[in-house]
Amino acid sequence: MTQNSAAPAQVVAAAMIAATEPHGGLHEGLNDHAQEVAETLIDAIRANSTPGAELRAALGVDVTGTTRMGKNIKAAMDAYTKP
Repeated sequence: MTQNSAAPAQVVAAAMIAATEPHGGLHEGLNDHAQEVAETLIDAIRANSTPGAELRAALGVDVTGTTRMGKNIKAAMDAYTKP
């Protein structure tokens, strides 16, 4: 099975764009860079740092691997982001 490493960023970018539609959509300049912003956001979520942990906690997700949910989410993220 072929994995597309851009797929998670595309999903996040689509969610960002959809979330802004009730407010008039993304600013044109940002809309053109939604993919890059999404990739940066994914990297921030996965970061092994205090800000990364705070972001994961704010999202209500623990990807440390110590819980079944954390193990499943980490495995899924790794499958799409590792070559």
